Amino acid sequence: MAEPTRPANTITPELNYETEAFIDTTPTGDTPTWATLAKLMKNMTQSMNEVLYQASYYADKGYGSTEVTGGQFTATITGDCKHGDVAADYLLSDEVLYHFGNARKTFLKLVRGTKVIIWPVTLANITPAYGDSNQPNALTVTIHGNGLPTIGSTEEAPTEG
Repeated sequence: MAEPTRPANTITPELNYETEAFIDTTPTGDTPTWATLAKLMKNMTQSMNEVLYQASYYADKGYGSTEVTGGQFTATITGDCKHGDVAADYLLSDEVLYHFGNARKTFLKLVRGTKVIIWPVTLANITPAYGDSNQPNALTVTIHGNGLPTIGSTEEAPTEG
């Protein structure tokens, strides 16, 4: 008697930790100093905050149409304050946390497999949250993209700064 045919196995979904995020801690320098956000980050949500143009044309008898005409990338990162972590120390430094304008501008690098996106960004709503006495000091940062990113690929593994 012949064995039955082996069934197809399921496809493993992409796991969130497979996308790595890095922040440039020397944004005014000649070369970037990339610090991983992975050691402090527990959650990252992204949005393109799309700009929509909506119109209803006579020919469509009252039904509308939508065009996406622009957008702005944002990422909200939540995690824990970790003194001694390069990225956390940069985000919570007096020069960044308590200043505005250029002090909040840097670069974000997202690495997903061999795809690399480098975005000029502004850091907003940097919030060391405090909270219950026996819990870690939570950290939230909203990262707003400024204009177009550079998108490319690499065969090299990402490195920590």
